[in-house]
Amino acid sequence: MRSKVKISKRQMKEDKFTTFMLLSRDRILDNWQAVAIVAAVIIIIIVAAVYYTNMQEKKELEASNRLSKAIAELQRQNYQVAIVDFLEIVDSYGGRTAARAQFYLANAYFESRNYDKAITHFQRFIDKRHLDKMTTSSAIAGVAACLEGKREFAAAGEKYKEAVSYYPQSPSAPDYYLGAIRCFVAARDKVQADQLLEEMKKDFSETDFYRTASQLAMQLTI
Repeated sequence: MRSKVKISKRQMKEDKFTTFMLLSRDRILDNWQAVAIVAAVIIIIIVAAVYYTNMQEKKELEASNRLSKAIAELQRQNYQVAIVDFLEIVDSYGGRTAARAQFYLANAYFESRNYDKAITHFQRFIDKRHLDKMTTSSAIAGVAACLEGKREFAAAGEKYKEAVSYYPQSPSAPDYYLGAIRCFVAARDKVQADQLLEEMKKDFSETDFYRTASQLAMQLTI
């Protein structure tokens, strides 16, 4: 009578692994073309992703450098040069750099007293290039300043009010209040001026902005 051969659990696992590997090899050999295509596609995707990332980083650095130079031109009051540079950045790049360029472009038009163009680009920033609440409220105030420059005082006052209500926590809020009151005084709108002065008093009564606004509002009582 033959003796029974005992197979250990380890041998059973090894046999299963060997069988699996042999079957896998056979499947790969039978489908080597499909496997090769999949592998090639994966390699292409990886290479393309690395290339795209490197190109984006290079493009962003280039945009940032160009923006810095354009801002320097604006600070030197070379408005036309700055405007051309900002326009090219807005047209050629995306993301935060293009958004910042749009904001500075509007400021460059404002500083050169081209108020209509400034309003157009401030509004584009507000509608499409929103970065954060503080910058957007500044852009709204920019529109107000342009309208004030055009002597459209009632409309300017409303825009300054909008800048305050959009972001009341802005460090520039007291300045926007003052701008609104200044414009409503110029428009001879006592109701609006007095109402805003009362609002301003709640948080900014100890500031020079409030004192100046009070003096302006008093002109409507004379």
